[in-house]
Amino acid sequence: MKNTWGIVIAVAAFLIQFIIFGICLSFGIYVIELQNEFETGLSIISSIGSIHFGFLLCTGPFASFLMRKISYRKVCLLGAIMSSAGLSLLPFTPNIPYLIVFFGALTGTGYSFLYISSYTLSGLWFKNNRGLVTGIVSSGSSLGGVAFPYLIEFLIGKFGWRGSFFILASLNLQTVVFSCLIRESPMQKAWVKSRTKNINNNLTNSTQTIDEVRKKFINNGTKFENCVPIQTVTDQTRIDKQIKYTVKKSSTMKLLTNLPFVLFTINNVLWKFGGSVQLLLGPDYYTKVGFDLRQAASLLSIQQGTMVVGCVVGGILGNLRNRNSLFIFSNLSSGFCILAYTFPVLQTMAGLAIINSLFGLSSGIGLGLIVILVSDIVGSQLIGDGMGYLMLASGIGTFIGPPLGGYLIEKTGSYEVAFYFGGTATLFSGVILLITPIRGCFQKSKKYIISSVT
Repeated sequence: MKNTWGIVIAVAAFLIQFIIFGICLSFGIYVIELQNEFETGLSIISSIGSIHFGFLLCTGPFASFLMRKISYRKVCLLGAIMSSAGLSLLPFTPNIPYLIVFFGALTGTGYSFLYISSYTLSGLWFKNNRGLVTGIVSSGSSLGGVAFPYLIEFLIGKFGWRGSFFILASLNLQTVVFSCLIRESPMQKAWVKSRTKNINNNLTNSTQTIDEVRKKFINNGTKFENCVPIQTVTDQTRIDKQIKYTVKKSSTMKLLTNLPFVLFTINNVLWKFGGSVQLLLGPDYYTKVGFDLRQAASLLSIQQGTMVVGCVVGGILGNLRNRNSLFIFSNLSSGFCILAYTFPVLQTMAGLAIINSLFGLSSGIGLGLIVILVSDIVGSQLIGDGMGYLMLASGIGTFIGPPLGGYLIEKTGSYEVAFYFGGTATLFSGVILLITPIRGCFQKSKKYIISSVT
């Protein structure tokens, strides 16, 4: 096949997301067990999951930095080792701070390295069908969210919540194998060759200029020995500074001065704020309105199952020209679904299943569009950096959402207030993208693509 390794890497990235998001998206099941184990408030327990998601997302820029300095494969392997070590230590948990350090910080950072390196590279291996491929890869996270709630509920009933983490750690070790399949794409190799060629051309042109100056001095009878070192050092230093400035500007300033990307970053903060409230507090809410643990796991799986469809649909539609409007629509739909949890008429098994289905579908469409939208905004060469900063923005929203929601629930005694805040934030995430004509800004953003060193 023409792109055999691209397919291998896409499958590896799919399976990585299946495992890591299957585990972290199912943490809401553990919230119920940990409240009984440590007899502490919901805001403290939910903060474990929010810190985990926060580290998974906020360390994105650091992962992007490591991907530039070393290789995508090494970053992916480092993440697999870190996350497996963190999960292996969880059965020995004596207190909440222990969970925060090893599940929240260590495992979360490892998952960040795994996710951003494999997901970004899967997009770089495909140019024409990038939206479809990344949409299918993103569906791995949702499929994990479908399967793992049932698996974790079974493992908790069979081995207890501590014993279940041993099984999850062994499953997570499979990401080491998948990480070994990661390799550099032809597109990245072409960028390196192009950059090296342009630098060599600059040095060649500089040498020709020095030769011309030398001949001029000789023809005028001037001793050239005193002039060559000065001109050579000055010209070489100028080129070195120019190359350094161009690389630095392309990786940081081009993102910070790109208005559509800044708005997209703010959008992700608000979007993840609302989504994390629903994800981490939802299972506990289901038990409070009369459902047992198995039914709560079923509702969570329904949500993740429809998210699979949404990711694929988003990836397919991502190849069309209206993907920016589609992303805004997905934000608005998700916000309305979160607000719908507060309607008493929908607090039945059928009503919650419908809400979860719609929420999963709309959220999945947004997830399937992320990589292709970042490519539109900042260009293919800055996808890694753009995804890193977006993950940081998402992490900020995830850090704030569940603890604030849990605090409001404890103070008011009602889940409605938390869902009001989460739904409103998600709605506003879509509205904020309407501040500027997004389509026109995306078309102008081609000037931010860095294809060579000039």
